[in-house]
Amino acid sequence: MASNKERYQFRTLTGYDELIIHLSGQAGEWLAGTTNTNDGYIVGNRTLFCDLLSRMQLTPTTGNGFRRPLSLNAGQAQYSELQLQAEWRIGRKVIRRILDEMEQVGLIKVEKSTVASTLTFPCIRKWRFGDTVIVNPYRGSLYTDECGGVKGE
Repeated sequence: MASNKERYQFRTLTGYDELIIHLSGQAGEWLAGTTNTNDGYIVGNRTLFCDLLSRMQLTPTTGNGFRRPLSLNAGQAQYSELQLQAEWRIGRKVIRRILDEMEQVGLIKVEKSTVASTLTFPCIRKWRFGDTVIVNPYRGSLYTDECGGVKGE
């Protein structure tokens, strides 16, 4: 049953004027795919990635809306599998699979702990809002070319 997601308004990218991102071919293919929700809706993987990316902090801050908020650096996002499950209406095993797939293709890096879980976005090179340009401290290594970018850039 192909339909638009009606119960949850996915988050959109806001807060910056420019975002520089490098994708591998595998990441591009994954983003072009889809995932089924518990309600039988089909949602684009790009929508899921953008929803996660919208949670990324553009400047250092403390995560809010969590029982144990973390101090986050620019380029990080705090998340909860339970929160994603409730918002996206996708089972927890599927959430884990989605996060694993995003990590395998270099879109995100997941760091789990007993206190909280964080995401970083190694394919984001930098962003700009107004006259402020921030280079992502978590971007992929220029030497290992994790995100499919040009080595030595």
